Amino acid sequence: MNRDPKIRDYISERVEGMSFEEIYAKYVDAVYRFLKFKLGDEHLVEDVLQETFLAVYQNLQKIAEVSSPKAWILAIARHKLVDHLRKKRLVEVELNEGIEVEPGPDCLFIHQLLSPLDETARTILYGLYVEELTCRELAEILGIPVGTVKSKAHAARSILQNKLKEESV
Repeated sequence: MNRDPKIRDYISERVEGMSFEEIYAKYVDAVYRFLKFKLGDEHLVEDVLQETFLAVYQNLQKIAEVSSPKAWILAIARHKLVDHLRKKRLVEVELNEGIEVEPGPDCLFIHQLLSPLDETARTILYGLYVEELTCRELAEILGIPVGTVKSKAHAARSILQNKLKEESV
């Protein structure tokens, strides 16, 4: 990847010299939340989390070359999630299915609010507002252009605004 040397040096300073254990500790919570958001099933989350960090460990030499280590690791998690679902021939769990905890009223409201959005739009909103990723990082994770991320985010926010207006009437 051709990156600006200043950016590559900055990223290298942030992760280079970090042990795998330090990288794991820094990013495991974000990957866990992402997988829990996508799958819901605790056992599947644990399996895919393990596969994700095994792949990170095996490709650790590449981390200094990526523009965002967090986005790179979440992209690996997404690929492992898809691979796992293909192997098991499972259908991706809807947000409101497979959650083991008793959801509170706020959680139910959020699930209802997000239900009209497609999976990509939910993932984009999750990445922007929960993980605080940039559009560029989300594009890297999802394998789509940055412009598509921006337009899907805008469309999803519009849908949510309309839904909230309906709810308040």
